[in-house]
Amino acid sequence: MRTILVIERKHLFPGLSPQGFLPPDAVDLDALARHLFFAERRFMEENSHYKQIIPYLVLQRGLGDQVRVLAYQRRTKHTERRLGGLWSVGFGGHIEPLDRDADQGAALGVVETAAVRELQEETGLAVATDSFTPAGFINSDREDVSSVHFGVVYRVDLSAMAEDDEQILTTVSAQAEPHRAAWLAANQLSTMIGARRAPDGGSFEDWSRIAVEGIF
Repeated sequence: MRTILVIERKHLFPGLSPQGFLPPDAVDLDALARHLFFAERRFMEENSHYKQIIPYLVLQRGLGDQVRVLAYQRRTKHTERRLGGLWSVGFGGHIEPLDRDADQGAALGVVETAAVRELQEETGLAVATDSFTPAGFINSDREDVSSVHFGVVYRVDLSAMAEDDEQILTTVSAQAEPHRAAWLAANQLSTMIGARRAPDGGSFEDWSRIAVEGIF
């Protein structure tokens, strides 16, 4: 049985649930810590009274008009079938008990600890934690998959990495998560988030649409 970190919706949002991209000060997860708990994932995927906390990592490098974002297309046979084949600008996943129990968990906090682990697992990249910048949150009830998840968004700057763009793509593409990966110009992303506007006529997932609108 796989357990993941969740919070009851009424504690996360005592009133109406705001939709879309939320600023970093919109939610204080530290203050909500006593309401966070681990529960069986299979049950929580079908219960919208709870939100699963998901680190969502947007990888980028470059400055000004040269900023580019590392996007990827999920495999068709994805562990989350509702996202199979869609493009994404965010890497990440569920927070598990191992993140709470890790040696660095107390220093970084369970969310950031999970963010570092997920980045390494999904991309194969080792990135210093000082490259992580909290960007905000994603909350959306637009689709079944997003209605049971709550995104904690980080921007991750890869500019300090010694590898060039192609070397990073090779490393990321060799992992189990992406079907393919590509660098996309940040200032062009807003034109790609509609249906079938992603590379090769694909589409971006709902969270990526929200992240692009909120960040770039």
